Amino acid sequence: MMQTSILQKKLYHINHIDETEYSKIAYERKDKLDKIALLLSDGCSESVALEAVDIRRSTYYRWKRNYASLGFAGLENESKRPNKVRKASWSQEIEMRIYLLRKKFPLWGKQKLAVIYERNYGKKISQSMVGRILTKLKKRGKIRPVRLLLYGKTEPKKRVFDNHAQRWKHGMKTKKPGELVQIDHMAVNIPGFGQAKHFSATCPMTKYAAYQVYQEATSKNAAHFLEHVKQSFPFSIHSIQVDGGSEFMALFENACKNAQIPLFVLPPRSPQINGNVERSNSTAKYEFYAQYTSTPNLDIIRKNLQKFGLFYNFERPHQGIGLLTPHQFFDEINIRPQSHMY
Repeated sequence: MMQTSILQKKLYHINHIDETEYSKIAYERKDKLDKIALLLSDGCSESVALEAVDIRRSTYYRWKRNYASLGFAGLENESKRPNKVRKASWSQEIEMRIYLLRKKFPLWGKQKLAVIYERNYGKKISQSMVGRILTKLKKRGKIRPVRLLLYGKTEPKKRVFDNHAQRWKHGMKTKKPGELVQIDHMAVNIPGFGQAKHFSATCPMTKYAAYQVYQEATSKNAAHFLEHVKQSFPFSIHSIQVDGGSEFMALFENACKNAQIPLFVLPPRSPQINGNVERSNSTAKYEFYAQYTSTPNLDIIRKNLQKFGLFYNFERPHQGIGLLTPHQFFDEINIRPQSHMY
């Protein structure tokens, strides 16, 4: 058995077999090189072959040169790190002084620390330099971020899109009713009841809205609200956009997947992209909840909210659609047969 193992290693060495695992990109680039070589061998001109494979001439020769010298490793993405990187322009003494000042004033940022540095040591340094020093100290674990000191939290993790939801694409617009329906929720204080969670859904084109109120903003309630929206709108829901709240993950995301409704998640801190539903939220807040005087019971509140929803869609004029009601506007518009937003 040992002899067989030794023999295999010798054969691998003799034949230069590369056991390294490379990325998908490297194999795709090698496939393109092979296709170009095949086209050239069949008599195609270089320009025709490059156009057929859809790569530039300079790219082709760079890949070819790298593969000839390095094999598959030469087809991996090259590092974008500059050949010459900026070196620290401060001394170890300055860094230590900033470190001691930050330890003394752990909640201060670069602006205040730059002022205190000049006051204590009689030398002026830029705020940007102080900021770079603080960043270096954080990476080395010598100081803690203010967020961690105040709230016990580090920077929020970026969402990983590994299920049904997709990132919202810049420039996406509604082309017909039911596209990019905006869904959001807000906290409301109801007289005699206390705080509750109000969910809204608005069609950006027709301004049709659907409302529901719950005690908590959970993904289960969000999934329940989706069914309510599907029954409330007089048209099919073709796609939905939401913010990155946890209530629009898990069960809500699966509900969209099961209903085959594309779900798009907005970038952080971009309420302007959800402007229609934000405006609808304000209307419900001031025209319904602020004036609510009926029984403070959740079932009764929901019944009155549905009455308000009917008023909103069938009686209330909307400036954004020429002072028509959403129902009137939906009846009058010429629905486009196909959306090209994707």
